[in-house]
Amino acid sequence: YFSIMKRTTGYRWNFVPVGRSGGACTLDMLAGTILTVLVWIALCSAESQIFRNAGFEGPLGSDNWSCNGCTGSQYGDDKAEGAYSLLVQGRRAYWAGPSYDLVYGTDVISGQTYDFQIYVRLMADGSNRHDVKAMLSVTFSDGEKLYQRINSRTPISQDDGWRKVTARATVPAYSKQVASLRIYMDGPAAGVDFLIDWSSLTATTPISLIHNGDLLENPGFESTLDPWFCTGCTGVHYTADKHNGSAAMLAQDRSAEWAGPSQDLSWGSSVRGGQCYIFSAYLKVLGGDATTTYDTRATVAFTFSDGSSEYPKISKSFISTVDGWKKMEGDLCVPSYTKAVARVKLTISGPPAGINLLVDDVFFHEVSSTLYSSWRTEADARIEQLRKRNVNIRVNTPNAANVEVQIVQTKSHFPFGSKINALELPVNTKYADYFFDNFEWGVMGYRMKWRAVEKIEGSVDWSDADPAFDLMESRGIKIRGHCLVWAVDKSVPDWLRYNPFADVQQKCFSRIDDAVGRFRGRVIHWDVNNEMLHGNFFVRRTGGPQIRYDMFRRVKENDPNVVPFLNDYEVVRSGAMTQAYVDQIHEFLDNGAPVEGVGAQCHFPKRPDPVMIKYRLDKIATAGLPIWVTELDVNEPDVTERADGLEDSLRVAFSHPAVEGIMLWGFWNETHSTPSASLVDGPNLEINEAGRRWRQLVLTDWRTNLSLTGGTLTSAGKEFDFRGFHGDYEVKVKSYGVTMATKTFQLPPGDDTLVVDIDMANDIITG
Repeated sequence: YFSIMKRTTGYRWNFVPVGRSGGACTLDMLAGTILTVLVWIALCSAESQIFRNAGFEGPLGSDNWSCNGCTGSQYGDDKAEGAYSLLVQGRRAYWAGPSYDLVYGTDVISGQTYDFQIYVRLMADGSNRHDVKAMLSVTFSDGEKLYQRINSRTPISQDDGWRKVTARATVPAYSKQVASLRIYMDGPAAGVDFLIDWSSLTATTPISLIHNGDLLENPGFESTLDPWFCTGCTGVHYTADKHNGSAAMLAQDRSAEWAGPSQDLSWGSSVRGGQCYIFSAYLKVLGGDATTTYDTRATVAFTFSDGSSEYPKISKSFISTVDGWKKMEGDLCVPSYTKAVARVKLTISGPPAGINLLVDDVFFHEVSSTLYSSWRTEADARIEQLRKRNVNIRVNTPNAANVEVQIVQTKSHFPFGSKINALELPVNTKYADYFFDNFEWGVMGYRMKWRAVEKIEGSVDWSDADPAFDLMESRGIKIRGHCLVWAVDKSVPDWLRYNPFADVQQKCFSRIDDAVGRFRGRVIHWDVNNEMLHGNFFVRRTGGPQIRYDMFRRVKENDPNVVPFLNDYEVVRSGAMTQAYVDQIHEFLDNGAPVEGVGAQCHFPKRPDPVMIKYRLDKIATAGLPIWVTELDVNEPDVTERADGLEDSLRVAFSHPAVEGIMLWGFWNETHSTPSASLVDGPNLEINEAGRRWRQLVLTDWRTNLSLTGGTLTSAGKEFDFRGFHGDYEVKVKSYGVTMATKTFQLPPGDDTLVVDIDMANDIITG
């Protein structure tokens, strides 16, 4: 680790230099296959490239690399890779060099670990060595600056040729606004030109989540299978095909879907109650039908001393023979069992009996407990950075010494909404009042679904939905459409589900045309084909997956401005299908489906784990699409525990840079599908602790309401500065307590300061 060059804030990025002793180690320093593979995975399992023009194959520009105190140009005569490198010349001082501006909260986020690399070659000074530095510069909104070196000491000479500079960093959560953040290179003396190439900044596998090493023995099957065994199958130490290393495990003669490679884990040491674990493995299906996608899974079986068992999934993936080696990932939070656990067994299985399965590089890690002490502070810092913006109010009037302003936020920019009962909203005044007082977005839980609208084939009836829709629309509520069709068999209209001769594609497209066309320009989002991780009705009945992609195209043809969503569960509530969801998103995008939003349902059966919520949201965010929490509830009979769980999940979601909206899945116990998830109870809708917590967060803590009396006198009048949550505002100008003028304005997201001018001669005089 390295000290801050100008230690003025107390913040530090946790930088671990790669390839040096003391803070990290290179692969050749490690002994043993397990450590080698673990570190290799940690160092090399990166997400997408953050730098633009990382290889300098295009010209420098404001949106990528630039040269600070020097001149930078593409150079084709010498490079580390590709056609060009970057020539840095005309350097005025040791600090002059290539520079890259990053957006804190977007390009890099707090709590995430990043790997940095760049190749450097000096163009002068022969064998004399120069310490080449990779530097981080952070400028805060108050003008304070922080400088930190991020790589270990790297002396380089011209005679060395191309040298690689690397570092690893975990971004801290700053408690004040970051105005700018950049990485730059310096070190050689002024006048020493140098080349750079092959730069990279990537988010790593979240190594900070992992405590201790792999809890499995022999994860790579290198010399033997022991202690692995095959449950319901024959295990073979297989060297003819492997993902990595020299061997894999072949599971053949599989007798059932549940048959596959297994290893026992020790309860109380390897696995403990109340602890979360991260899992990954590489799988390859052999001998199956090339057109079939197989449901594969990893389970951790808990057998209790009374003979009973539980089989929670830790990962689920969909793999075909044409996929070759495919990575499956997941996580599991183990309950604090009250019964004695006699045995714990991990098993990888899934394809039907007779289908062989190759397995390699299996990892099972414990989540570090240290993260739980800082998650809330880090979430609040992200909220401060992501959800607020600076405002400068200028009251233009003479004799402004006694002017003060009162600022009231009237609406949130970030969407907070809820499911409504369409039959209750138009007729129950108390129900409607609570909804309109607490939410700005709405969605119907049932009455816009196909089964509700077309109970009899050809008889389309929107009469149950229209009154609630019209009422929400008249009150300025923005509306999500849920859902056009549903992939799960039991949720398909019976007249279609049980008719083997139906033209499923024609019926499906007719439904989309009717619903999307009817609400064109009125519905903001549509959940298109609900819960495709859990059902495949339309794929089976039409003979292939193409209809799934065509549904999204059909939606956009009917309403080009509506946002089509995927929507599914068990992607944040648990981690078993999070990676499968990411794979599905990529599948749809790769096949040209205009998916523009990702819905994560978030039905929590008890108070959720905030660290794992963020971990799963981080994983979904790697797909690059906006995320909405679409169906949030915390089903907890203890209302205080429910309120705490609701607050935790709201705070994590609101603080996440990829999350763009949060919808509750209801609020009243008498209409809620899980009454112990309510915010209000009984015929009078009496607010409970969860309801009070919602109002405190959404309507108080995450809104800005201020009275500013100080301000700064100017030649034009008086100015007031504040930092507020994005949304709609009303500002009242007062003098000696009397309101002189009012003005409304909107504060959208943005990095610059929003200037609001109030000209007393032109604005509305109210007192």
